[in-house]
Parts: sequence; structure tokens; C-alpha cells
Amino acid sequence: MPVVYGLSCKWRGKYKVNMDRYLIDGHKLYWHMDRVLQWQNERIVAPVYMEISPVGFCNNRCVFCGVDFAMDNKSRLDAGIFCERLYEMGDLGVRSVMFAGEGEPLLHEDIGSFIRTAKESGIDVSLTTNGNSGNTALWEDILPYLTWIRFSVDAGTPQVYSKVHGVKESFFARTIGNINEAVRIKKQFNLPVTVGVQYLVVEENAGDIREAAELFSDMQIDYYSFKPYSFNPKMLKRRDESYSDRMLDEIQGIVDEFKGRSVPEIIFRKQAMQNYMATEKNYNHCNALSFGGYISSQGDFYTCKEYIGDKRFNAGNIYHCGMKEIFYGERRRASLKYGMDGLRTDECRRNCRMARANEFLEMLENKPEHVNFI
Repeated sequence: MPVVYGLSCKWRGKYKVNMDRYLIDGHKLYWHMDRVLQWQNERIVAPVYMEISPVGFCNNRCVFCGVDFAMDNKSRLDAGIFCERLYEMGDLGVRSVMFAGEGEPLLHEDIGSFIRTAKESGIDVSLTTNGNSGNTALWEDILPYLTWIRFSVDAGTPQVYSKVHGVKESFFARTIGNINEAVRIKKQFNLPVTVGVQYLVVEENAGDIREAAELFSDMQIDYYSFKPYSFNPKMLKRRDESYSDRMLDEIQGIVDEFKGRSVPEIIFRKQAMQNYMATEKNYNHCNALSFGGYISSQGDFYTCKEYIGDKRFNAGNIYHCGMKEIFYGERRRASLKYGMDGLRTDECRRNCRMARANEFLEMLENKPEHVNFI
């Protein structure tokens, strides 16, 4: 399979077509070259994408949680201030936000208002959720404003779901029912929102993949994906997952078996699992910090989500500063410079979601000789 700067492709006739139409394992800076050019010239730009954490608490206790070190049973974003900041983000050029973060975003009583306000601000909106708290009224409220919603299920049976998510077995049927209800509302109102399910493969659920494929393949969702665990050095519940060639071949066999009859698209992130097992990174600096950002449930803006609580990555707080001051202030400027010049990327989270973007940006920064000979 040819790979071009992180784009996985296949041949269709005389043209090369991307295999995963969502480009989950690549990057999308190609479609934001105006911002990339601005970054090359000015070195500080507004983020293209931001992740938002409405609350710092969760109703699950997942065995693989990557932000368990940052959870707080009390913190939640103030609706009035945060909605003001959303309008500012839109004015400054933020193009997308994902509501996820340290806790379960649906537990914030104003999540519907957040999603609507973001969309009204000209920002594309997405949501990652365990889905336990979903219901008809909520889906009718938020689905019209979402570009996509992704449900973390990570099991094919109640028993394994309980083990992986740290909840009662009854939560599994509730969650699947909530997903089906979201799909029903999407179809009833002909909404363009993409509905997906993800399955993070760990030791506890590796034997449940076939059952999950049986279940998901008959659902009316748009896709389901199998993805790798990602180790964060700050995690409290550290794990040592491995993905052998034999395991990957077994998953591939299940995917091949079901893809011919599956209603949704099946995305097996095989390359991401192989990348997880590789210790060497193909970049030395984190230039991608300039294009993203994270707002914690306490209102702190971090240039990188994986360093919540680290002052080197804290660029301000939305309760004390407006977004323009945060985006273009000295604290963010210093943090971005640290990412480009001082950060040791070998100490970062394995399989960082910005890895492909960093490879691309590092390529741009290392200009070859004779560039006009294309």
C-alpha cells in the first residue's frame, strides 16, 4: 500500500484514492495550508482544532484511561464565560472543536448550549462520549449541530464491557440502545452527522473482537474502528500493551470476514498499532502545538492535552483572559517555542495523535536542495 506523507491510499482505476475517508491515522494540514504558511512566516497562529473538557469527572472507570491523572470530581466549565470564549474562538479562526477531555462531556448540564454556541460561532463541532447518558431529547438537541459523534464502546458483550469500563453489565445494553436511538434520530431528520463507534484494543477485550464485529456490523452507524492503546507517562493506571503480528493478523482476518456484509464501514487501524510498537519517532520537534489547543474543565488553556498540570504548556485561563490574549500572549508563545526547541519528543505519549502532522511540518522545516526541480 503506497503511503504519501501519512496518507494511506489505494489505486482505483488510474487515480489514487484514500482508503479511510476520515483519514483518522493521517493529518489534515494539507487542507489548512493558509494557516501553515502563516505559521512559517509568523510562528504563532490561532489553533485550527481544539479539544474541550466540559467536566473533570466521569461515570466510567476505564482500564485504559489516558487522563486519569487529571480527573477532578468537582470541576466544570462555567457556561456563561465559556460561551463567550467560543464566540471569540470563532472570530479568531478556530475551525473545529471536539468535546471530550478529562471526564464524560455529556455530564455537563449545558453541553447542548456549548455545542450550539460553537456551531453558531462558525466552528465545526464533534463529540466523543461513552454514550451512557444519552437520550432522545439530548440527541434531538445536539445532533443537528454536530459534524460527528463517536461512541467509545470497546466491547462486544456486557461482561467484557463491565470489565473494561468499570461499570455494571447493564450499562452495555443501555449504551447500545442510546447509539441506536441516535442513529434513528439522524435518519428521521436526515442529519449529516457521522455516527461512529470505536473499540480500543487491550488485553481485557482482545478476545471479544469477533462478538463486537457481529454486533456493530448490523447497526446503522457509519463506521466502527479498532484502535490501539496509547501510553501516557503521566497515567496513574499504567499498562504495557503489545500488539504482536499474530494478533494483528487475527484482527485483520475478522475484519476481512465481516467487511463484505457489514452495514457500517470497518476501520482497522493496523498501521497505528504497528506504530505503537515502534519506539522511534520520525520527528524531533513538536511543531504541531501551534495548530491545536486544549481547554481543561478548570478553564486552563494548554498547548498540549498530554501535559495537563504542567506549567510549561499552560498558556492562560479563560476566566482571567480572553482568547486573543491567550492565543497571542507571551505564555503561549513561550510554550510553542519550547515544543519546537526544548521538548524531548521521546518522552511524549506514544502514538500521539499529532505524530503525522509533526512529520509533515518537520519535512517542511528541512528544506532540501534544488526544490524547484519538482
